[in-house]
Amino acid sequence: MRSVLALACCVCLLASAGVCREVRVTVYNSNIGVVRDSRSTMLERGINHISMDEIASRIDPTSVKLDISGRGDVSVMEQNFEFDLLSPDKLLNKYLEHEVEITTSEDVKYQGTLIGFDSVNLVLSLAGESVAMVSRDKVTDIVLPAIDTGLIIKPTLFWTVNSSSSAGADLEVAYITEGINWHAEYIATIAGSDDRLDLASWVSVENRSGATYPDAKLKLIAGDVNRVMDKRVPAPREAFETIAAQAPRLEEKAFFEYHMYTLDGRTTLKDKEVKQIQLFPSRDVAAVKQYDLDSQNGEKVRVVMRFENSKESGLGVPLPAGKVRVFKADADGSLEFLGEDMIDHTPRDEEVKIYVGNAFDIVAERTRTDFSKISDRVVMETFEIRVSNHKDEDVVVTVTEHISGDWDVRKESHPFKKIKSDAIEFQLPIEANGEAVLAYTVRREF
Repeated sequence: MRSVLALACCVCLLASAGVCREVRVTVYNSNIGVVRDSRSTMLERGINHISMDEIASRIDPTSVKLDISGRGDVSVMEQNFEFDLLSPDKLLNKYLEHEVEITTSEDVKYQGTLIGFDSVNLVLSLAGESVAMVSRDKVTDIVLPAIDTGLIIKPTLFWTVNSSSSAGADLEVAYITEGINWHAEYIATIAGSDDRLDLASWVSVENRSGATYPDAKLKLIAGDVNRVMDKRVPAPREAFETIAAQAPRLEEKAFFEYHMYTLDGRTTLKDKEVKQIQLFPSRDVAAVKQYDLDSQNGEKVRVVMRFENSKESGLGVPLPAGKVRVFKADADGSLEFLGEDMIDHTPRDEEVKIYVGNAFDIVAERTRTDFSKISDRVVMETFEIRVSNHKDEDVVVTVTEHISGDWDVRKESHPFKKIKSDAIEFQLPIEANGEAVLAYTVRREF
């Protein structure tokens, strides 16, 4: 049919319990959130049927916990989660054997008993025992009488509660929902002689849980929380509305083995919305630009900005995992994008490395220049790493070589440092517009 159903009935739905509401949401960076929804209601002595809608459609029903406080003894006898939501076909199914009125695009009206339907036609039994088959493509309106369909239009929790007295009660429902997530975003602007970073951070809270949380107290948990995962079909990604919240700020503290960020104030998390909140304003951080040549990454020389997450360097705060976008100001003052990288959760006093991109003017070539097989389990190899610097300034390239087996370096052109059981590191200085050659011979036993 080409138009929506026009209902002349009042679909009987249980309303949200009470009018007073307080919402608290804790969001984890693993696509889950814990919602605590407090509302007030009146309980009658004996058996009460309570419902609560405006909850997340992606709720884990097994995680629901209901606390009821009030006068007298209250016990929860049964709990149900209903999510078989209203749709045209479900509604029509409820009206089988009921009187309906149909209007078509030719302004023809049919009034009779609905005895069947499919995706193409509606079948009515008319007065005089005749039957009309009406094409759904031509239907403009269907008028339905008022009956109790039992259908719901929102995911709803239902409880059966036994109360020893008639009195007001406060309900707090806590549950876990999927579809709500947060991550950190960092903006790093390179300053000075590439030895400073202006670093600022925002957090982005993505809500696609199927519910809006009005005027909520918000907490964010940073850390790797273990979960037992069920096999579920992931929800489709949908378009988001993005809102940036300039204030209030997030206050950080340690919580168990994680870090918690609590919003100073309240905020509304709308469904299908990305809300951005400032984690900390711009900080002036001492940094080092480093050129890395790692044999595991081929022959490209990587440009890395690294800094200590310490008070001495200008920072010293727990950094949640997130994306770092790096910029630098041109001579005209405009910021230009240089690259981006992901960082992991980083506590205080740990080093942060940001891979920005590959150096254009520094070219490397790695060659195995000699190989000899001493026995079935022992070989001797010589490697040469030639690096050309086409910049008008001296540079130092950090060269990392990975060596498998039991090994021993027999000869080297430059001093090295063993950084892991299977890796060594060289510092290779290269003059402006010059070239340097690093060579070493290693004996390996398998």
